[in-house]
Amino acid sequence: MLEPAYTPGVALTVGVDVGGTKLLAAIVDGSGKILRRLVKETSGAATPAVVQAIGELLSSSSEKIPSVGVAAAAYIAYPEGRVAFSPNVDYGEPDLKAAVAGAFDLDVVVENDANAAAWGEKLYGAARGVDDMVMVTVGTGIGGGIVTGGRLYRGAEGFAGEFGHMTILEGGPQCACGERGCFEAMASGTAIERMAGDRKIGPDPAVITGELVHELARNGDQAAVDVLSEAGRWLGIGLSNLINLFDPALIVIGGGASRAGDALLSPARTEVKRRIGPRRQPPRIVAAELGNEAGAIGVAALTNEEFERG
Repeated sequence: MLEPAYTPGVALTVGVDVGGTKLLAAIVDGSGKILRRLVKETSGAATPAVVQAIGELLSSSSEKIPSVGVAAAAYIAYPEGRVAFSPNVDYGEPDLKAAVAGAFDLDVVVENDANAAAWGEKLYGAARGVDDMVMVTVGTGIGGGIVTGGRLYRGAEGFAGEFGHMTILEGGPQCACGERGCFEAMASGTAIERMAGDRKIGPDPAVITGELVHELARNGDQAAVDVLSEAGRWLGIGLSNLINLFDPALIVIGGGASRAGDALLSPARTEVKRRIGPRRQPPRIVAAELGNEAGAIGVAALTNEEFERG
């Protein structure tokens, strides 16, 4: 059964956010409130895990749920709902929309995860009331979403906002996409882990994680602070490019690595001010408010809008 706070008559949607290491599936109402959730690891093929999570949530609800939205970490061909390219997640079956629709008698929307997170933050989070904003998700990889004129911008094929694969250092470290020096290779959680491992930070550099680097930095470990500062500087370089491209009023930073807070964001803001400040006032750069729920909430809202429910 759903939590007692559910209001009858408000549309319900299953929203699933598929990340690099785990997925969050949730029943979301038309006001963006999560009523029930579950988390699953995505160490194997992600598509079967998505279908299983949706089935578990549907079976837990006595209310009719007519639609499901999936926010996937990948290049998603929109509106086909097909995974065109995924450097960080193995989906097994790339036609996510068909896989979900084939398993359940539901309307299905599949969206890029960062697009969904941007829309969630626009409606219910740090970007409420802002019509021109950029979301940058910093986790296993780097993704992005663009809202311009109050509308989500997807581009010609649905691939807009793949900021992680802009080249910011020619010949730099290898990226999961196969190229070198991508934004993702310089400032993501994976990049932080690589830099920390190279510097042999922590009790066992062979099992270093981004969260451990954050914890060490919070406890005053100077080497960990330096790693986050370097990643933050590269983050600021990438953000400066995005500011020149889109002129946003606000930049929202989400994803797991953003939990490092000012240890990552302060050097990013400093770099942005150095590069942009002489010409104009840089936009505010803030942490996301919805945390790891943004993608599930955002894709549920996009699904309701797609089928004009709410």
